Amino acid sequence: MTNRKNILCSPIKFSDIIQAEKKLTSSGLVNPVKLKYCTSLSRKYNANFYQVVEILQLVKSFKIRGACNKIMNLTPEQRKKGVICASAGNHAQGTAATATKLNIKSYICMPSNAPLTKINATKNFGGNVILAKEPSFDAAYALSKKLAKEKGYVEIPPYDDKEVIAGQATIALETLNQNPNIDTFIVPIGGGGMISGVAVCAKTINPNIKIIGVQAENFPAMKLSKQKGKIVSYSKGKPTLADGCAVKTPGNITFSIIKDWVDEIVTVTEDEISQAIALISDSSKLVVEGAGAMPTAAIISGKIKINKGQNVALLLSGGNIDTAKYCLTLSKGLQLLNRKIKFSIELKDKNKVKQFCELLTKNNGSAYCILCESQIIPDTKPGKYMLFAIFFDSKSTNQFKADLKANKFNYKLF
Repeated sequence: MTNRKNILCSPIKFSDIIQAEKKLTSSGLVNPVKLKYCTSLSRKYNANFYQVVEILQLVKSFKIRGACNKIMNLTPEQRKKGVICASAGNHAQGTAATATKLNIKSYICMPSNAPLTKINATKNFGGNVILAKEPSFDAAYALSKKLAKEKGYVEIPPYDDKEVIAGQATIALETLNQNPNIDTFIVPIGGGGMISGVAVCAKTINPNIKIIGVQAENFPAMKLSKQKGKIVSYSKGKPTLADGCAVKTPGNITFSIIKDWVDEIVTVTEDEISQAIALISDSSKLVVEGAGAMPTAAIISGKIKINKGQNVALLLSGGNIDTAKYCLTLSKGLQLLNRKIKFSIELKDKNKVKQFCELLTKNNGSAYCILCESQIIPDTKPGKYMLFAIFFDSKSTNQFKADLKANKFNYKLF
């Protein structure tokens, strides 16, 4: 629980959030939060899960909120200088889109390995992209600081800034206006701007609400910092599907808020993120990037315990993911969930083909030839095939394999 002293000492005031909400509304750039009830998770855990869907924003991410609030607060003199930011992609797009609408030049520093989808989208929003020499946010951030000093551009920080945090905080304001019964808010963490704003806003409205952060196991800097009670840089970071959260060093302002306002931080693995992306795609028909899937990953992996009847908000923060990466991740996620299998099989005659298809139908599955990408149907020619099959759930997958064995099919999993 957050006490009165925490509220009074917070660097972000509730009045800042209210003012940010007014600016975002007047900008015409930011859509209100879309709150979506998640039936599949709610049934499984006997609780109420609500997806806070931010992938429907103009830039497919919550990041436009902070960037927009920051830029709209610039003076005319500052706007003439142009703006610069560092970003793995989402803050880049939010900065570029806002600056372009206000006729401000924007310069965006991105890691060398930034997803092509995010690079092209940033350019399409009018941003001038400058790639750092190294594949990390910190390298892009150092470059942006250098150019800001040399060229006089105004910095638009991705997270460690009061106006940016106030902009991100409007997510919680809009969520709780729609559903004041939310008792747990689960939020991805990179640099901490979003969870800082969400925590201050949500706990000012309801001091009893629980705020839980989720980080990628490959980049757990904020979790380590909270555990040690001081900012800790994590230099051993590895590539992660949650590229938007690959931050080595937490911000000063965000850490000062998180250490007092966030109840718990957990980490998730790359496999758990893959499973969450697949689950969200299948059950909610939403395309989310790695960072946006982390709250769901924390639930399905058991990292966060859910009690009966809880009202949980899962923040789906962004949907900017390369198509190729998404396809590969979706396939891997379905395999990890035991809903997709690959196997070789001999369908030696028409009767075996027919029987095989009947077993697929019985077990709510469908099969496709890996080589020719054709679906296996009763009219498929007999022969030897390399297939992949997808099923409704893990139970159906297991029953299908048992049925193949019982009916003496010659097959081998791989």
